Amino acid sequence: MIQSIIVPENGKVKNITSAQLSDVKNKTFVWIDVEDPTEEDFEFLRKNFPLHPLASDPVFESRLRPKIIDFQQHLLLVFHEPLMEQGKLSFSRAIFFIGKDFLITVHNQSLPSIDAIKELVNSSPKVLKKGSSFLVYDLLDQIVDNYFPILDELDDEIDNLESKMFLRDGKDTLRKVFSLKRKILELKRKISPVREVLSALSRHESKIIDKNALIYFRDVYDHAIRISDTIDIYRDLLTSILEVHISLQSNKLNEVMKVLTVIATIMMPLTLITGFYGMNIVFPEVELFNADSYFFILFLMLIVSGMLIMYFRKKKWL
Repeated sequence: MIQSIIVPENGKVKNITSAQLSDVKNKTFVWIDVEDPTEEDFEFLRKNFPLHPLASDPVFESRLRPKIIDFQQHLLLVFHEPLMEQGKLSFSRAIFFIGKDFLITVHNQSLPSIDAIKELVNSSPKVLKKGSSFLVYDLLDQIVDNYFPILDELDDEIDNLESKMFLRDGKDTLRKVFSLKRKILELKRKISPVREVLSALSRHESKIIDKNALIYFRDVYDHAIRISDTIDIYRDLLTSILEVHISLQSNKLNEVMKVLTVIATIMMPLTLITGFYGMNIVFPEVELFNADSYFFILFLMLIVSGMLIMYFRKKKWL
């Protein structure tokens, strides 16, 4: 569905209807925004703009990698905008058809970047007068900058995870680590091709792109590099946290095994004593102590246990 058709008029911006488009096209710059597109929408756009037949095919593909294609009369640019809703990370596709005197933006749902630039255009109409190249720059800059709040949120989660790493809830820590690693891996998968697209766009020699805008695209490319480097740092941090967590769990297991080993070692001579005196024969000391032989054996077991404990402490095993 075509959401808006925006044109500059007398120092202001005007939102026109589809019927009025034929009166202004090829005379002034036009920005058409399409949300949840249909085949009818593209039939209308192909009638009014020189869109290549192959250019509209990727719009309906469910999985589309960020890319840029030059169709001579216009450029096709595919981008992914990150969205964080209730702690869940998702990406929404934004497609740009960039002409010399028109820009068509296509997306499946409402995007914060598109809404923000519409507000910018309404408050500062001169943005449209600069042409499609600078308007695309504003849109791409907004999309790329939307990665930073998500990275800040991930940074807070990682800091919180580090502070709780030494608590006893090991399963919860492990689950959060792998959840964050999935988010970071998804961000890495999206930002890597975005870097390639921005790099190509900042060096692109085309009659469509204004040469004065190339330096601005390089600035967006620098932002993408910062995001990619930050994601790599977070991935290394999570790997370190996972390694420390595994080490802590291993140390806890070793402590438990040490205690069990000490208990088993103390019980071994006690088992020997009870087994020895449990034989059905008469021992001299039993005859000597007579009725008190039970207390003699118990005292002997306590002496042996105490000696073993003192030995373990001397060796610093306890």
